[in-house]
Amino acid sequence: MKLPPITMATARIFAGGGSFALTIFVLVMILIRPELAQNDLFKSLAQAIVIQGLIGLVMAFLFTGAQNGGKGE
Repeated sequence: MKLPPITMATARIFAGGGSFALTIFVLVMILIRPELAQNDLFKSLAQAIVIQGLIGLVMAFLFTGAQNGGKGE
């Protein structure tokens, strides 16, 4: 089975979806087990994931998204 070629737009979708899913997963973990929010290591990791996943991805897309003539490919 031959997979279709991955374009830059598809790669952005996978990267964005993965970062968003990881961020949601961390927030759900805190919702289900609130005692995790008291652990300093978990707080540091959760903060890094949320900041990189939400803010970092959006800023990276804004700075590099229009370099391809706006077509996303």
